[in-house]
Amino acid sequence: MTTARFAWATAVLLVLAPSAWAGSFSVSPTRIELQPGQRAAVVTLRNVDAAPLTIQIELVDWSQSTGDDQYTPSRELLATPPVFTLAPQSEQVVRIALRGVPDQVTEKAYRIFFQEVPRAAEPGFNGLNVALRVGVPIFTQPLQSSAGKLEWALHEAGDGKLRIEASNRGNAHVQVTGFELSMAGVPDRLPVEQMRYVLPGATIGWTVDAPVKPATLAEAWIVGSSDRGDFDAQAAVKAVN
Repeated sequence: MTTARFAWATAVLLVLAPSAWAGSFSVSPTRIELQPGQRAAVVTLRNVDAAPLTIQIELVDWSQSTGDDQYTPSRELLATPPVFTLAPQSEQVVRIALRGVPDQVTEKAYRIFFQEVPRAAEPGFNGLNVALRVGVPIFTQPLQSSAGKLEWALHEAGDGKLRIEASNRGNAHVQVTGFELSMAGVPDRLPVEQMRYVLPGATIGWTVDAPVKPATLAEAWIVGSSDRGDFDAQAAVKAVN
């Protein structure tokens, strides 16, 4: 079982602020996959801070119809308790359940967000009070999974950039953890380390600096890794107008 720790959640805020204060809690597991016939799961939160934390839960449907992550309030999931207080060094089990029967043909994606309710600052504290927000993906598995069917494409994005796109033709998500782009006539591979989920039927893209002029592109290959295993695929190079 994987555990993630979130001691300081928003690095940008901490860099910009002269002083910041946030609680600290861990979440386990960091991803939930409901198998066919399974309609419930549990998540355990632990307060590793010296002060009590109040946590509220938000459940959302997760889609990528526009190429970006989109979240809308979900009526398909139920979580209990929806709000709770964690005493210092204590744990809370949250139970998550599907209200209806999951789709048996195509995986459905959700997220559960654990939001810290900001507490009053300690006397004399004049900095930034940071409230943690942690999201855990939830997937309902189809009866027969055809995950890992990614099709890759490459095209000019303007301003010296290239757009690398992955289209998921399977019926379950793929978590791309990193890859390298190889191009004909270019001696060095271009590493891309940004992790992205690609949901069924979705197209997700990465924008990178172009090592060559787009007009010289001829052939390209993608070599990388994912939660479904390593992959090696040729990328379709779209013509430059």
